[in-house]
Amino acid sequence: ARVKSTMSLMTMPPLLLLLLGSLEAAALIITPAITAHSSCTAARTANLRSPVAVASSAFGLKHNNKPLHTMDTLYSTSEVDFLARNAKIVATLGPASSSREMISALIKAGVNIFRLNSSHRQKGQFEDLVPFIREEAKAAQREVLILGDIQGPKFRCTTTLNDEPVPLAVGEQVELGLSVDDDDLTRPGRICLSPTTEQTALMRGLTVGMKLLLDDGNLEIKVLSVKSESEATCEVVIGGALKSRKGINVPELQIDCSALTVKDREDAEYLLGVGVDFIALSFAQRKEDIQELIDIMDKMNVAEEKRPMIIPKIEKPAALKNIDEILALSDGLMVARGDLGVELGLERTPFAQKFLIRKANAAGKFVITATQMMESMISAPVPTRAEVSDVANAIFDGTDAVMLSGESAMGADPVRTVQWMGKVIAEAEAHAEDVSPSF
Repeated sequence: ARVKSTMSLMTMPPLLLLLLGSLEAAALIITPAITAHSSCTAARTANLRSPVAVASSAFGLKHNNKPLHTMDTLYSTSEVDFLARNAKIVATLGPASSSREMISALIKAGVNIFRLNSSHRQKGQFEDLVPFIREEAKAAQREVLILGDIQGPKFRCTTTLNDEPVPLAVGEQVELGLSVDDDDLTRPGRICLSPTTEQTALMRGLTVGMKLLLDDGNLEIKVLSVKSESEATCEVVIGGALKSRKGINVPELQIDCSALTVKDREDAEYLLGVGVDFIALSFAQRKEDIQELIDIMDKMNVAEEKRPMIIPKIEKPAALKNIDEILALSDGLMVARGDLGVELGLERTPFAQKFLIRKANAAGKFVITATQMMESMISAPVPTRAEVSDVANAIFDGTDAVMLSGESAMGADPVRTVQWMGKVIAEAEAHAEDVSPSF
């Protein structure tokens, strides 16, 4: 009878049996399941001794076994002060944050450095912003600095024919070349670049086998043959629709041109004139790029004590190779993960970040970590868990500052975003005694 009763109960879920009060019957069913589960667990445990698992375990042993001293902070129910921190917050000014009232609110929220993006500079705009920042910082009795960001050379295809997306099919051969006239536009079978100094240098440096990434890496072509210094034949590796004026990256090429375009030189002279505290130099690849900016300061007779700190933005693989000579002439660096991720590969960017921060720390230079740190807060009221971890881990890596771009330039609530970033930094720094730079 006991067996028969058990057999009939086998068709009922154990949880239901428990709810019905049939504890004995539930136990009869659950016990074999637990035994089977234990056998499976033992089998999985045995599999964990595979070479891969052993290697992973050995890597894990690199953690030190020192006792932890900041656990009380982790368990605390009180919220950290978003202003009680050492690391700095860099906030990019834009349409959502350029009013005097918003600048004042952002300073109170904890912005330490405002970034002025020269890519979007309009006549007379910075002349107003710089005094606003200085005056509001003084009123709040806070030290707030200004970083002027120089655009650097940009590589883009021309507008497309009739401004319509050009389909690129995998395996298709396309011509890549400099436009011969205004009517030579990007179209099916041909991708055109305007014949600027920088894009002429790009075409001149191409060799067979090089890959070119279009539209932030969403499309890819590979050089099959080089016809001349201005024309090449390529094969589509990753297809899709190419739209007007999309960016072009060539990771394997150290482009033989200045990091400063004509516009950049004008912007540099302008920024030196208004008196910024930092100048960020885009697409620096070698020490000569830094020297060009120093030469402009010399030409303008800028006194040593009034010269802004030079912060090269590390966005090219070549810059990683030349980082020691770049740092020797600079006052710091920016881990510019946007183009660096495209050029180097997204999967390699985290290690590059740690490497660059370590280099800057060792040289005693200021380091900023940037790009998509709280990207979701352009529209969302709270950051994602991944974004919080990203900011905290940058602090754990040893960065001196973290930067907001679109989040503060065009976000729905720049003040809230800055406060959130401040909280994450403060909480991460509260565990400084237990966490060392993770390299």
